[in-house]
Amino acid sequence: MNRRNPPTNDPRRGRGHDLEPELPDLGRWVRRVREARGLSRPEAAGLLTISYELLRKIEYGTTPCTLPVLEQMITTYELGPAQARHTRDLARPSVSLTPVEELRTHHSARERLTKLSELDERGLVGAYIDPLWSLVHANKRFRAELPGIDRYDDNAALWFFHPGTTTHTAETLVVHWEAAAAYLVASLRAALGTHRHNPQARSLFQKLCGSHTFTELWNTRLEVAYGYPTDEPLELREPDTGHLYSVRIHLGARVRTHLDTPELRFFIGYRDPRDHSTQS
Repeated sequence: MNRRNPPTNDPRRGRGHDLEPELPDLGRWVRRVREARGLSRPEAAGLLTISYELLRKIEYGTTPCTLPVLEQMITTYELGPAQARHTRDLARPSVSLTPVEELRTHHSARERLTKLSELDERGLVGAYIDPLWSLVHANKRFRAELPGIDRYDDNAALWFFHPGTTTHTAETLVVHWEAAAAYLVASLRAALGTHRHNPQARSLFQKLCGSHTFTELWNTRLEVAYGYPTDEPLELREPDTGHLYSVRIHLGARVRTHLDTPELRFFIGYRDPRDHSTQS
């Protein structure tokens, strides 16, 4: 693909502070990707072998995008696997999302709570979360790792970015906080795109927009994440001693008993057995 400029994570360089953050939709997304590739609309239309007017209408959401054109965009704009999946998600109808309160009272809740108690006894961090990072159920060790999360609607993303307050939460605990923030925004981009028309998605997004860090990353980066890279341990800092340690995280595992609640993702974390950084 010919480009006037190399690809960048900042589709509107220098304007991240000025943009009004918006929930994902297909038109806005493909426009941002095109701009990130340094392509004018006429240039992109030529590469896509469609008319300028059709591309303009797709980007402004006034006409639907056909599947062949969608796939051509994915190829021409050289989207990665997660970005391609996100693009296809945005071309489909928004997926409904069960309210957290309803998930908490589901008939299988007792079984989940028992499982989390067992993880507590084994010294493991465990939780059931929805795609928007809301805690449906969490064990004591999970809450100990995210102190004060109950003050942020039991939502890990709100706790992490703490909109409306300068009081640090994850900043003092997560060693590579900037990388974790970028991942969390990429994960939220995927989830908010899938569930973009749900009231809980809109409400969460509005709250997160009160965080300067969130809005800056949202407006200037294009990464998308589904799941969590299990090969990359998360480095944390013990608040009392300052010692560093690594945690392995598995996110998104499902078991047979949860097929009737597909929104639930099982989160489990444990200290990396190969990690010796906590030794004095």
